[in-house]
Amino acid sequence: MQEITLNCGFGKIKGLCWGQGNKTKILALHGWLDNAASFYHLAPKLAAIGYEVIAIDFAGHGHSDHRAEGHFTHFIDFILDIQDVINELKWQKPILLGHSMGGAMALMYASTCPDKIEKLIIIENIGPVPPYEKGSAASNLKQALNQWKNHTTEHKNYYPNIEKALEARQKVTPMEPETLKPMVERGLKKTEKGYHWRTDKRLRLRSLFRFTEEMVQDLLLADKPKTLLILAYPYTYALSYPTVEERIKKLNPQQYSKLKGHHHLHMDKAQQVFDILAPFILEKNDE
Repeated sequence: MQEITLNCGFGKIKGLCWGQGNKTKILALHGWLDNAASFYHLAPKLAAIGYEVIAIDFAGHGHSDHRAEGHFTHFIDFILDIQDVINELKWQKPILLGHSMGGAMALMYASTCPDKIEKLIIIENIGPVPPYEKGSAASNLKQALNQWKNHTTEHKNYYPNIEKALEARQKVTPMEPETLKPMVERGLKKTEKGYHWRTDKRLRLRSLFRFTEEMVQDLLLADKPKTLLILAYPYTYALSYPTVEERIKKLNPQQYSKLKGHHHLHMDKAQQVFDILAPFILEKNDE
């Protein structure tokens, strides 16, 4: 595993690389408030079968730069970062592997540029959520304006050590501490007051804009590379909306697998996820 730094339009994107120099490339995209180390358990397995895997920290996550002061943190902007990263790496047709929010970004980029992506793997996501609901435009915007007006980037909560931060994260991401620890460690910054999360606090604010369900399903219907969808069952909180089955039908992945577990399948079920996706990525597209 090696640390990498890439120069993108907004600043520096940091990340982790496994299997550097291997011929076939995989760009791994993490979920909201996670970071590149969420692939700490899965990526080495992919590197061992001949893939170079680069997992980036999205802007405002992990060790990457935050957006400039006074700027917004629209999730749609992460697609620009994906484009910048692929261009900076000079990769030709990599595989996109995305978990949760990273899965949504991978789907949206691959639907826009299907000729630039070899295959698409989505874990625990079927497009942006929650979608805009008719009749809520004014109230959504008002709530967002109020949050942005009153927000601060000042850190107020500190942990005396990594273990206490790990315990706090386990409450919202239940899994064994040794599985979760690499991602927690990468997400922390040590100061004289203790440890605080590196994540840009603006990422927690309500978005000024949301996709409609119609727009999401337009993307799902668009031409895209050969696609693998992996979801946990029973459905987790990440898929707690009424159009899940309709979205799956519209996505129409070439392979759809269900795996009993929690939202972070690629972490606490890394071997099982690898067993599903390895045959998919090794298969030639013309077969």
